[in-house]
Formats: sequence, structure tokens, C-alpha cells
Amino acid sequence: MLPEKVLNTIRQYNMVSRGDTVAVCLSGGADSMALFHFFCTNREKLGINLLALHVNHGLREESGNEQSFVADYCASQGVQCIITALDMNNNTRPQGLSTETWARDLRYSFFFRQAEKYGAKLATAHTLSDRAETVLFNLTRGTSLKGAGGIPPVRDSIIRPLIDCTRQDVEKYCADNNIPYVTDQTNFQDIYSRNKIRLNVLPQLKKINPSAEKAIVSFATDSREIYSLLSQLSDSLYKDAIGLGGLDVSKLLAAHSAVTKDLIRNSLDKLDCLSKDNVEAVYSALSQPTFKRQLSATVFCRINNGRLQFYTPKQKENSLPLQPVKVEFDKTITFGYTSLYFSVITASEYEKMEKNYKNYLTYAVDCDILKGDINLRSRKTGDSFTFVNRNVTKTVKKLFIEDKVPQEYRDKIPLLCDETDNVVWLGEYGTNKPYVPSENTKNILLITQM
Repeated sequence: MLPEKVLNTIRQYNMVSRGDTVAVCLSGGADSMALFHFFCTNREKLGINLLALHVNHGLREESGNEQSFVADYCASQGVQCIITALDMNNNTRPQGLSTETWARDLRYSFFFRQAEKYGAKLATAHTLSDRAETVLFNLTRGTSLKGAGGIPPVRDSIIRPLIDCTRQDVEKYCADNNIPYVTDQTNFQDIYSRNKIRLNVLPQLKKINPSAEKAIVSFATDSREIYSLLSQLSDSLYKDAIGLGGLDVSKLLAAHSAVTKDLIRNSLDKLDCLSKDNVEAVYSALSQPTFKRQLSATVFCRINNGRLQFYTPKQKENSLPLQPVKVEFDKTITFGYTSLYFSVITASEYEKMEKNYKNYLTYAVDCDILKGDINLRSRKTGDSFTFVNRNVTKTVKKLFIEDKVPQEYRDKIPLLCDETDNVVWLGEYGTNKPYVPSENTKNILLITQM
């Protein structure tokens, strides 16, 4: 039975808690109406507040009638319905986007704005059947393990309570409970890629295995779990390999190829230049002493002095010091190419963390001796640094020269200073010896590189 499946899914993935506000993305179709009916029936049991969101894209003649249908049904259930009308036919579609993708982007933009406004979780009506279709669609286009995982049950503020229910489950639930819904006739036309998979591909697969959808989703679940592990490993590799002037090539080569390729894939994705050719080219180049490749119109990569670097010409040319940034605690702050998280803990708390989580700790500063506000800034003439384990003091300029830090990176490396303007902590080098916690320290500033 659908209600039992949905309740199990909600519990399994901890989708809602008592007191939550759930906004159902309600198109008026069978899937979303079944989901909405479920929440209307179980809202007291779950202890949630409920509202509905509807988007009228203005693409079809029936759009106005569907809007009225949704509004009337929500009113009959005593649920607030927030509606937006887009009139896409009279607006210019962005270049490079299909109508389907454009509509989705506009729709989710509205959903996220309302979720933020009402502090709500977004409930979409994706089913097990949708997940199977998505996996086939991604595999056909070409994808990694991430895409093979299909639609996740939970992502950020989005929950998908019907993700373990087939389309047949939904249709039976609607019939058994006399739930009205509208039918989008374009769903029965193979004019979109997903429709072709739904109407033509899956029926053929079901002739081979009537449970094809469940088999595909089982594969997707395994893929998602494996990808979760792979992501953890590649994140750890990134934190270990990142340093002055880029990523340590020797550490990338020492790791398993799958982990290193995932790190490269994530790096390219963030730079909007992800492609299989780019990933393979960068990975193959790791064994070369020098390498340079243009990855997109604006992004390049190179290997120099054992470091893999991704850059744009503009970044390369811009070597001006960055403006100082005031540090706020319990907040991530980005300076140059580095993101840092600052928190203050007691010495006893640090001692426990050092005992149990030593591998997760990064840099510690004696917070008791800091004066006034603390800031991140670029290097200045005269800055000096003393290593903790070597009673050696060098100017920051000399350090960077000896370590062959590329000129364009030097002003992007963060220095932490208090109101005395002395160097408290230096990015990639650590805490300046005078500011290292002692046995008399009561409070510690913990700096974590994200």
C-alpha cells in the first residue's frame, strides 16, 4: 500500500520532523496529487504544517484550467496555495537551453524562493519510475557514478517521499481514494528525451524483466552508495594534496586512479569545464614533468614544479594584494583561493579533540594573547614567520621564494593578524611560534581549511 511505503521512506531518510513546514510542489498531475493527498491525510500524524506551490508555465492552452483546478482543490483541503504565472510563450528562451530545461529552472527558482520565505522543505512527487527513467537518461547521455545514482531521496531542502513507489502504485492510490487529477497530454508524445525513454524504452525492458524499474533503481542505489564513499576519499585527497601553487602531483599519482579522477572531475565541474576528454587528458598528464592545456575558453591547467594548477589568464595576471577581511567566528571565510573556518574552543575541549580526532585538526592559535580584531590580509614588506619545531625565523618573502611559490599566488595566500599587524598564522605554513598555544592557554582559536 502506498501510504505505508511513503511513511517508511519518510522515516528511513528522516525527511520530516514534527513542527516542519512542508511545501508540496503541486502540478495537478497524478503523482503530485497523490503526494498532496497523502500529506493532507497524515499532516496531524506527522505533526507538520502544509502548503502547496503551483507554477503555471503558460506553455499550453490547458495551463489556466490546471491552475484553477489546483487552487480549488487546495481550498477544499484548507491548505494555502501559492501560485506563480510565467507566460513563457511571450518570453525569449535563453540560448542553449531547451524549453524543458528552461521551464525546470524557472520552476525551481520559484520553489526555492518560497521555501526560503516560509522556512519549508520542498516535497516533489518523483517516483521510483522517474528515478529509473533518469538513470537510463543519464547513462545514455554519458555519466559518472554520480549520474548513475539517479534522483536522490533527499537533497538539501528537497524531499521525495514517493521515491520508492512506482507509477502504478500512484495510479492505484488515486483510484482507490477518488483523487482527481489533470493529465498533461504532452506526456504521451515522444517529443522529449525522457518521454522517449518512458514510452518506448522502458516498455521493451519490461518485456525482458517485468521488474526492470526496480532492478535499475537497485543498481542506482548501489552506485549512489559507492559514489558517496568515493567522494569522501577524493575530498580527503584534495585536502592532503592542496598546497602552495596547486595540487601535489606525487600525492595524486599515489592515490587510486578512481579517487584522483573524481578529484579532477569535481575541480573541473566547479570551473564549468567538465568533460570526459578533459578529465582523461589531465589525469594522463600527471606523469609528465610539464603540461599545459586549455580546458575551456577561459580556463587553463598546467603542471609546474610538481604542482597541478587550474587558472585563468586574468587570475595569472592579477597579482595585486587583496583587501583585508575581518574574521568572524563560526563562519567560513574565503580569501584568495582558500576557504577557512574559524571557531573558538576551550583548552580542555581542544585536548579532547586532539585525543580523539587528531587527524581532523588543522591549526591552533592561542586566543588569549590576540589583541583587538583579527583580519586576513595579503603579505606585506617586513612580514616574518617563525617555525614551531625549528627555531628559525624567515621573512615571508624569502619563504615564498625558497618554496618556489608562483608569483601570481603570493598575494592570494592568507595571513592572519591581530591589531598589532604581526603575523599570527600563515596559510599552508601554520601558526607563528609566538602564537602557539601553551600550557597556560585557556581559549584556542581553531582554524580549519575547508
